[in-house]
Formats: sequence, structure tokens, C-alpha cells
Amino acid sequence: MPTWSKQLPAKEKHMGFDIIRTPQCRPIQATITCEDLLVCDTHFWGGRTIPCERKHEELDGTLSAGDCSACRQSVPFRTHVYISAIDCKTKDHFIFECTAYAAKPLAEYRKATGTLRGCVLHARRPKGLPNSRVVIETNTANLSKMTLANPPNLKLALTTIWRLPLDGMASEDQRDRDSRFVPQKEPLNRMRNQPDNQPDPPTIGEVISGNHKKKPAVEIA
Repeated sequence: MPTWSKQLPAKEKHMGFDIIRTPQCRPIQATITCEDLLVCDTHFWGGRTIPCERKHEELDGTLSAGDCSACRQSVPFRTHVYISAIDCKTKDHFIFECTAYAAKPLAEYRKATGTLRGCVLHARRPKGLPNSRVVIETNTANLSKMTLANPPNLKLALTTIWRLPLDGMASEDQRDRDSRFVPQKEPLNRMRNQPDNQPDPPTIGEVISGNHKKKPAVEIA
């Protein structure tokens, strides 16, 4: 049975995790909940971000485009780093994304302490421009005075956000997966390759609001 209420929710937020990048004019201060960085190369392909799937050749260690459709079309990739964190002000639990270059202070913190959990990150764009350089500073939270939430399964969360089938995921990477969730059976290439490399069709809400007429912006983190 549904849970009825006469009160609006305190926050207009869906369940799940959002990918947050450093805004141009507002810094992010958050406490990291995961133990380590999650690094993945990505393409902006078919109107959205997808992970790169090029593979290492076993014989000589070189990289091969393999099953990566974007690599076969010579679409450039960028290395992105993902961590889970809780905003110090709003207390929202989210996935923070930055470039590999910006994440160097996080890697240094991880090397020095053995874990990222409990690290307080302060991320900002000094120039205040949308795609300008991100600077990250780190500190240590006093975990004896706070209860830090458990981290999400980042691989599973990103796979869901990127709308990828779960069939190819290793069983250990599907921790916390709801057994009632039925993965899509469409082949990966069919899901990713839009006709003529066009973005996904607009939703009903986008059509009503008129946002479907806008061209997709190129995503640069």
C-alpha cells in the first residue's frame, strides 16, 4: 500500500545519487565517505557521458579500441575521478566528479593516511569560469564527533546513472543491488549508439517545457 501524506517533502530531491561537479562561483565543502578513488576514462558520445571500454592487449600491453564505439570513431576521452561525499551544509550524499589533475591532492591524502574516508575536501574554481581549473584542498574531519554514512557502491551507482546494462558487471561489483531490479537485456552497443550519433529522444516533460529544442551542451568537467 502507498504511504499517504498531506505534507510536501522537505527537499525536492529524488532517491539515489547525483554526480556533482565544482560550480563556477560556489565552492564545495564535503566529507568523503568512501575509502578510495574510483578512476574511469569517459567519452561524451551520443549526447551523454559514457565510460571508455578500450582494452589492454595481453601481448604488448598497448591499448586497443576493442568494443568501445567512441574510440573506434576517434572520439577523445578524458580521465575522471569519482568519490562519494556528504555536503557539510546540506548533508546531501552525492558523487563528486573531477579530472585526474584536480584529484592529485586526494591521491596524496589517500597515500599519506591509507584512506579517504573522513577527509574533508574543499573544491573551488579560482577564476570563477564554468570550465576553469578546479583546485582541491584537503583536511581531516573529527570522526569521534560525527557519524559518517556508509559509502554507496560507486561502480553500481555510476552504471545506473550511465544507463548501462548490469549483465557485464562482476558479481562483487553488484554489492547492494536490489534483487528485484531486472537489467535491460539490450546489447551494450545498441544502448550507446544513437542513430547518427544523436542524443536521446526528449522526455514528455522536456517537450511540454520546450527544452527539447535546445542543443545539448558539450560536457567539459
